[in-house]
Amino acid sequence: MSNFILYSIIASIVLTVMLNVLPLLFPDAATRLQKKIEENARKAIAQHEDGARPRVKVFFPWKAMLIGSIVLTVLLNLINLLVG
Repeated sequence: MSNFILYSIIASIVLTVMLNVLPLLFPDAATRLQKKIEENARKAIAQHEDGARPRVKVFFPWKAMLIGSIVLTVLLNLINLLVG
């Protein structure tokens, strides 16, 4: 049980460092993301006013889920390899 707590603390530190370093590596990413979100919002408003689109739009982030699953699987296997 103590190993799990140790690995959780290490993973938390690594993820925190990554989240703080990534914006330094990609400084314009936040601006581009904001512009993309604004553009999608404008499109949604235009479609809503047009009345031609269906009432319910379902968003399923399958690409993000697939990438997240692969990354987490690789990380867990590396951690298991290093520990065991």
